[in-house]
Amino acid sequence: MPLLLFDIDGTLLTSDGVGRRTIRETLEGIIGRPVTSETVSFSGRTDPAIMRDVLIESGCSREEAEELLPSCLDAFAEIFCDRIAPRHMTVLPGVHALLDTVTTRYGLPLGLVTGNLERTAFAKLGAAGLDGYFAFGAYGSDHEDRNLLPGVAMDRARAHGHHSVRAERTVVIGDTEHDITCSRYIGASVVAVSTGKVSFEELESHAPDLLLAHLEDHDVIVSFLDEVAARPAD
Repeated sequence: MPLLLFDIDGTLLTSDGVGRRTIRETLEGIIGRPVTSETVSFSGRTDPAIMRDVLIESGCSREEAEELLPSCLDAFAEIFCDRIAPRHMTVLPGVHALLDTVTTRYGLPLGLVTGNLERTAFAKLGAAGLDGYFAFGAYGSDHEDRNLLPGVAMDRARAHGHHSVRAERTVVIGDTEHDITCSRYIGASVVAVSTGKVSFEELESHAPDLLLAHLEDHDVIVSFLDEVAARPAD
């Protein structure tokens, strides 16, 4: 059976920019001046990497940014978890039905691979009513290098008793080139969906195994997952 690892933002849901606004507010409160985030890429990256870049773009040295980063992450998580609410959340088309379908069909808990911190990831999922689908995952709070996160998620799946988990039967589902890259890093397959900020054409240039405009194409997704499930394990 395949292991399915879902990205959150732009793949499962959107959160009305609350994360970006809270990062700005948190960092401004800590360094005591306005911050610059317009030149920093957020999509598909881990929160520690994003916050470090914002601090540096806002005039901190790399050494200062490294020293401030742990307190920035802690403060951000506190503020974000207090602030996020169902009114901020939009579950993307097809998500509820797809999660129900794959959970029933394959009988495995679903996993996460996300740049969010673990606390903020489940705050978002809880506000969107999606937290009950996911038993484990890997997060920006585990490592800021997103390429390392699928391996962490696989280890956690095994720790939950799913000892047959293998990279060749693992599928990452996400909306950015970073999801494609991290899946390739461990030899997994990837379903890319253009429901985030990266265009269909840009995702296509990174050659995912399956590329979709949205997650409503359940038959196509399930057919692909069946192919992955049938692959021989090394």
